[in-house]
Amino acid sequence: MYFKLSFKNVKKSYEDYALYFFTLTFGVCIFYIFNSIEAQKAMMDISESTSEMMKLLTQLMSIISVFISIILGFLIVYANNFLIRRRKKEIGIYMTLGMEKGKVARILVVEIFIIGILSLGVGLLVGVFLSQGLSVVTARLLQVDMTGYRFIFSPKAFGESIIYFSIIFLVAMAMSGISISKYKLIDLINAEKQNEKQKFKNPVLTATLFMLSIILIGIAYKMVLKNGIISFDKMLLFEIILGAAGTFLFFASLSGFFLKLVQSNKKLYFKNLNMFILRQINSRINTAHISMSFICLMLFCTIAILSTGLGINNALSKAFRYCAPYDASFETKGGTSIEGKLKEFDFNLYDYTDKFVEFSLYQYTKEEFTREIILEKVQEYKPESVNGINMKSPLYLLKVTDYNELMKLQGKRGISLSKNQVAIYSDYAEFAPDLKEGLSKYAKMKNTIKISGKDYEVYPEALTDGIATGLATDILLLIVVPDKMVQGSKVYKTMLSFNCKGDSRIMQRKLETDLNALGNSHKDKKDEVKISALTSDAVKSIASGSRAIISFLGIYIGIIFLITSTAILALQQLSEAADNRHRYDILRKVGADDSLINSALFKQIAIYFMLPLALACIHSIVGIKVANDVIRDAGNINAIGNIIITAILITIVYGSYFLATYFSSKRIILRRRA
Repeated sequence: MYFKLSFKNVKKSYEDYALYFFTLTFGVCIFYIFNSIEAQKAMMDISESTSEMMKLLTQLMSIISVFISIILGFLIVYANNFLIRRRKKEIGIYMTLGMEKGKVARILVVEIFIIGILSLGVGLLVGVFLSQGLSVVTARLLQVDMTGYRFIFSPKAFGESIIYFSIIFLVAMAMSGISISKYKLIDLINAEKQNEKQKFKNPVLTATLFMLSIILIGIAYKMVLKNGIISFDKMLLFEIILGAAGTFLFFASLSGFFLKLVQSNKKLYFKNLNMFILRQINSRINTAHISMSFICLMLFCTIAILSTGLGINNALSKAFRYCAPYDASFETKGGTSIEGKLKEFDFNLYDYTDKFVEFSLYQYTKEEFTREIILEKVQEYKPESVNGINMKSPLYLLKVTDYNELMKLQGKRGISLSKNQVAIYSDYAEFAPDLKEGLSKYAKMKNTIKISGKDYEVYPEALTDGIATGLATDILLLIVVPDKMVQGSKVYKTMLSFNCKGDSRIMQRKLETDLNALGNSHKDKKDEVKISALTSDAVKSIASGSRAIISFLGIYIGIIFLITSTAILALQQLSEAADNRHRYDILRKVGADDSLINSALFKQIAIYFMLPLALACIHSIVGIKVANDVIRDAGNINAIGNIIITAILITIVYGSYFLATYFSSKRIILRRRA
């Protein structure tokens, strides 16, 4: 009986459930799509390194999905509360006719169950089909070839979606039952007649709190622009708390302050239905300022994540591109010969290459010779180039003959140094334009460097071509010196670089496989010299994998935050329309026509939607600026392009929910006349 009655209620109230159903379906769809990534590798020709990156991506998706499920759970519980509030009077009539609270709760729980099953089924169905296109995107991000198209279904993602959303719906149904049990009959019957209480009535208090919120937000902006976000420390945490507190105070004081501000302009306040619109907005902000603050912060996160994600991807692509000048490189601490040690393991380098260059980096430990000596001079020519650089770290030396051999291996020209000349090398400067420009200007000014009491001329070009393949460009500054200058210096590490013979890709995979086998056979032995190795194929796999992780996580979190924020705004406005139908009836009775009422409703919803978005956009201007500063050395974020893409996405999603809210609210209000 309860199922039949609930099913009829769902059919009868499909317009009320439409937005709720769409949001849940979209959430399930997105959840399945981003958790089905691992299954996509069945269509790809991937190396062992790429396979490891996909495993990492899948693990991260699983972890993030727990967080996403909490966000969606909050949304579903909130939406269910809206539905209950929307039908308070109906519930009150059920109870007036003698139905017990438990039975009423059972009807609503079954309704939620029906909507949950339908949205889960449709969401999974749509997700399975839409996920087929994800394999193409994944292959492009990972820079791998597709072995052929086939229909992909991920049982793991399918099962996780069912489990997560089943738990969410069970919690939501339990919360709905508890919520109904707390209502009193008199409150349910008179739900539409209850007015919201003003939190802050004193205009001086609201103005003071509003100004305080602006001050707190301004201080947070100033501090984060000055300190940046390179590391998550106590200062950054304080800045976040300060900005969040300012946001909450802004919306808490906005209702009273905004109303008083507009009331001071009598012409504007009494024009058309502006007085009614402002009272409605004032009432809603007054009671929903906490949720509006959270929505604003979530929208800020959405804009910041989506706008900077592509820029970080571009920076990573550029950074990793300079990390692989050779097909492979080895390195070990100290002066142990890598070639000799590999021979002890019966590992012959000539099976993979015709020529290699083994070289050493020497550590110059005298205090007079540090990064600071050079960078302080570089700062005179390009101050921005030394931002965030540790200037106290020691410098390392490289023999000019080794450098020239490495350049010859790349097919490039070497350099010629006199006995009183040195050159400045930085692999970091290759992708940090400020540092490269600063070093070049410094070198061309015919400066000298004092080493052991002797002045050396600086070679007139900054050297930036890589000397080894690795995961990161970690040699900020290196001095290329005449061979005799390294005599007596301590070897910091030994390195070996080469290009593979034959088919480079096949040979690199063979090299990786053989090195893994060698490492496994010696991993339990003690006192062995640790030799690390990396191929350019592995570097590219890690680079493309990192880009895929940032892209997928950014889009995943951004979209969930966006639909959650807009859905909550929409549900709040639908609830407002349901609660205030009698007020719109009064407007009609005193002579307001439908066009005027519709215009007032449109303005009210538009203002309510735009307030959190506007403040989120202001937050984002600062956030994107700071993010751009963090990766400025690796290549500026394409701010305009990324912002346009983000704006289009927000316009589509936000605009769709806004229009759906407006037309649904208008339908609710007009229904009163029937």
